[in-house]
Amino acid sequence: MNKSLRFGTALSAALLATTLGGCAGSPHKFSSVEARPVANANAGLATRAQAALVAGDAVQAIDFAQRAVEATPNEPAFRLILGNSYFAGGRFASAEAAYRDSLTLSADQPQVALKLALVSIAQGKNAQGLAFLEAARAVIDPADYGLGLALAGRPQDAAVVLRHSAEQVGADSRVRQNLALALALSGDWTGARSVAAQDVSADQLDARIQSWMLLAKPARSSDQLASLTGIAAAASDPGQPLRLALRDDNVRLAAAAPAAPMADPVPVTVPAETSPVVAETINPAPIAASTPVVARPVIAVAVPAQHRATAVRPLTFAPVASLAPRSNANAPRPSLSPRAAALTDARTLYRHAALSLNEPRSRAVVQLGAYASRGSVTTAWRHVSGKFSALRGFTPVAARFNGERGTFFRLSVQGFGSARDAIAMCSGLKRAGATCFVRNVAGDAPVRMASR
Repeated sequence: MNKSLRFGTALSAALLATTLGGCAGSPHKFSSVEARPVANANAGLATRAQAALVAGDAVQAIDFAQRAVEATPNEPAFRLILGNSYFAGGRFASAEAAYRDSLTLSADQPQVALKLALVSIAQGKNAQGLAFLEAARAVIDPADYGLGLALAGRPQDAAVVLRHSAEQVGADSRVRQNLALALALSGDWTGARSVAAQDVSADQLDARIQSWMLLAKPARSSDQLASLTGIAAAASDPGQPLRLALRDDNVRLAAAAPAAPMADPVPVTVPAETSPVVAETINPAPIAASTPVVARPVIAVAVPAQHRATAVRPLTFAPVASLAPRSNANAPRPSLSPRAAALTDARTLYRHAALSLNEPRSRAVVQLGAYASRGSVTTAWRHVSGKFSALRGFTPVAARFNGERGTFFRLSVQGFGSARDAIAMCSGLKRAGATCFVRNVAGDAPVRMASR
């Protein structure tokens, strides 16, 4: 029996056990997320939810994700996006329901099982969280598994797992800092200091240990998770709306609300973040959407201040599309692996399903910049896709442009179901601090990455 099949079987048992314990949901067929075609209109709602996550706007992300789930209740990727949106907003109970439903529809999602374990632990449901961790143990990063054990109240067991990982060739600072945290939570402060000191400078070490002392006796069950992600429990969580509940008869309890169209972004140029960069002076006319686009106010909402952790100073994060700390943090910290921390990886899942339909792909592209050489396009793509993870679900393309100021090479992304999807993505990127505009395909071809 392969690992994936064993994981699915173990997870099914864990889901069933917790469901019988009073949680909503019931077993449904288990299938690959990528194999389910969905309507492009509904995928557009999910795209907007993802764009809002990139921008740090959890409120809008929840709104769009709920509409997508209501319109297509049996699409596991949409329920995953909904869970990620709830997570970003600190609504852990709601995230638990959404993640559970996504796994019920498609069990082969180990990173979702890990997130389900984390939000369960954040609510004080340690036994339930441990069940999901054990189900996913064979298919998730051992450092993530160990960190989960530590948060679930088993720091000594976590230290055993993490010490083994830290001794492996290629072990990085994240593994060592996870081990140091596990040792601290188990009461081994000497060991914690010794391990942490391998990556933390002497002038920061005392502050790190003091912060862990606070975590050893948290005021709330969610404080430890908040210290790792910067997202604390919301002041109130009404739970996932009943109309979104997963039902055996596949009957929705309410009609989906229509999606409000996004405003067409004004073409702008990209600042010189990668070198060499030359701003393009020609502003192509924005692409015309197939339906009228009506302007709507943009609500820039990050994680509300009242939802942030107070016992321990939260880490500073990039847009809430990821639970991972910034790479330029003062010193390495305990954290989830990049794959586990991502809140927008589901884009590749539902996008694959949406484009599997026999419908033409949109000619819309989102242009990110114009550069003096073709080689700079590759460098720029690595930079921007690393900063905005939602872009990784799309195809980077380049186009040569001969203008009055010479020859430039445009960097864009394509693969949108409609022009409105491209507009939504660009709007979300702008709110996250990027610059972009939407245009039609004009000689764009996939970017070829140099081999390393």
